[in-house]
Formats: sequence, structure tokens, C-alpha cells
Amino acid sequence: SFVISFGLLLIVQNYFQEELIPKESEFYSQVFSSEDKIIFLMGSSNVGQLNTTLIHENVSQKFPQYVVYNLSYNGDIPSERTKTIDEIIKLNPKIILYGISYRDFEVDLIEKQPLFDPQQFFTDLITNEIEVNNEINPKFTTLEIIRKTFSDTGLFPPRELIRLDNSPFFVFTSEQTTLANEIELKQQGNNQKPINIGSIIENKQVSDLNLIIEKLQKNEIKIIIFSVPLHQYFLDQISPETKANFSNLLEKTRNTYDVKIYDFSDKYANEDIWANISHVSYNKKSNIYSYDITDIIITELEK
Repeated sequence: SFVISFGLLLIVQNYFQEELIPKESEFYSQVFSSEDKIIFLMGSSNVGQLNTTLIHENVSQKFPQYVVYNLSYNGDIPSERTKTIDEIIKLNPKIILYGISYRDFEVDLIEKQPLFDPQQFFTDLITNEIEVNNEINPKFTTLEIIRKTFSDTGLFPPRELIRLDNSPFFVFTSEQTTLANEIELKQQGNNQKPINIGSIIENKQVSDLNLIIEKLQKNEIKIIIFSVPLHQYFLDQISPETKANFSNLLEKTRNTYDVKIYDFSDKYANEDIWANISHVSYNKKSNIYSYDITDIIITELEK
């Protein structure tokens, strides 16, 4: 029963992952106006939570010829992004802002992955609360398949999805638009597992990030790196060694490739803007994050 259960889970999980491919193909194959100058945001869900509509509107007010798209999706890491970087380059963007975080470079993921918790799954099923992670979430995957399968029975209420015109690969749910309270955030911090990114010299994700930067610069596409914001409770669980390794990664990237680096890791750590300890909420009260990204773009275009 164990083998059958997890075999089905893997099948469902693979099915869920494939849903992104047609969306990517459709986006990259479209014909963009020759008059538009494109700016891309890239990263995982931490970047997906940005208010891309707000960013685009503010940038286009000062620079009408520019269009901002957010190409973020759940689970993005450098090795995944390398699969589409050539398609991105063909669209000839003027600037790319790439948001990265500790989890993008985490090692020993297999050892850290906990077993599926049936009790927690049914708790989430009843309360309709879905954890937002950078990697594929088995609970989320299974719940979504169940919802689709029994959508006509009325057993499970449909999830309200929010889609932005400028974010082709990312959708929001109600959980991502609300602000978590102090008790929830503290509990998440207590349950946060340690993150280890190891040596940046031996880290494959670092190598793939370097590959992306080199390809973009070879094609004269400006890339700007920023570390995504994290709540203080998340930062408290990161070891000094891991923080030092991540800081070394940012510094080495800056020096090696002459890339601008913006470190937002602890910029809003104690602000009331969080959906959970690793994601700023998609909420008007949280627009400070989006405004700061807007300022980076405008400053770059004003040069």
C-alpha cells in the first residue's frame, strides 16, 4: 500500500508539473510589438508575489515604451531556468531582474524532505489552507487534483484564482493575499527546518546561475540580481555559516560579473506585510516591496 500510494502521488505530481509547459510555449512563441521594450522579472514564488501590474503601470508612466512581465513560477531554481533562458534571450529583453533566495541553492533536499503526513493533509483539506513552498508541494498537488476530479459534485469549493496580465506563469489564491498574524508567523518560524547551501564552489545551482548570467551578458542583456525579502522568524533559523555562504555568493557574483546586487533579505523582516515567513503577501499593505523593485527599474532607465 505504501508503494502504491506514493507511486500514485509521483504520477500526479509529474502531471501537475507538466501544466506549465504549454503556458511557457504559448508565451515565448507570441509576437511582441516591435515598439515595445521588454523588462522581465524572474524567480520563484517569492518574486511571483510582487504586484506586477503596479510595477508595470509605474514604469510605463515614465517610460511608455517599456513593458514589464513577471516570468516567475513556483519551484523555479537556476537549473530549471536554464531550460528556457534561450527562449527568453530570443525576446531580447532590455533588463532582467532575477530574484534569488537561500532555498534556490539548498543542498541535501532528499534528506530533508519529510514523509507525507496524512493528518496534516486532511487538516489542510478541511481548513483550505495551503502551504506555499518553492518546491512542488505534494499536499497542494493532491488537493488540486481532487478538486478538479470532483468539481461537478460540489464536495469541494472551487479555489478563487487571481491572474495578472503581466504574470503569465503565476496565479494567486486567497491565502497569498492575506496578512498572517504574529502567532501564525511565530509558529511557522518554530517549524522552519534548517537550510544548508553548502560550498558555493560545489553548488550546482550556483554554476547554473553563473551560466544564466554569462548567456545574458553575451547577448548584451542587462541582468540585475536581488535577494528576496524574508521574515525575521525565517532569518532566525538560518545558521551563521549559511548566511555567510549566501553573502559570499552575492559578493562573488558582483565582483565576477560586474552585476548590480540588491540585498532585500532582511529589509522588511519586521514589517506587517507577510503571507508567511518566506513570502510577502500580495496585498496593498505590502506594496512597499513592489515599489522598491519599481524604483530599481526606473533608476536604471533614467541613466
